[in-house]
Amino acid sequence: MSWATLRRANERAQEMFGGSHPFCTNRFVTDGREIFVELHEQTGETSLLEIARSQQVFTDIVRPFLWDLEFDENEGLVRWWPLGKDRFVVIDPRRNFGSPIVVQHGVPTEVLAKAAKVSRSISEVVHWFAVPEEEIHDAVEYEQQLAA
Repeated sequence: MSWATLRRANERAQEMFGGSHPFCTNRFVTDGREIFVELHEQTGETSLLEIARSQQVFTDIVRPFLWDLEFDENEGLVRWWPLGKDRFVVIDPRRNFGSPIVVQHGVPTEVLAKAAKVSRSISEVVHWFAVPEEEIHDAVEYEQQLAA
């Protein structure tokens, strides 16, 4: 996602909702390229608006591709699960200064991905870091997505 998109989305969100940090609420979701705001219609249905361009999108089509954000009981953003909540990579500002890690063991994804790249086998990396193989695979996948 470009900085220009983030700036446009932030300006539009401040206009719509006020406050200096509108993204720290559970109104927003992303697919990694665009930022969407969830709007609740009078009918009780939820619709999605791509906020930077004020473009309505087809919720049923877009929803499966959105990344998972986790919020606390006050609707404040807690952490982001960029591969989904059923996977092991998390970005949590309270852990590792907000850099991506594998959730259970706290090892940075970048470290695991680089180790997997230079090692002879994944089992060697499992031994080095005492991290399950599934977490290493998720770390490698996440870092490959960043590089793409």
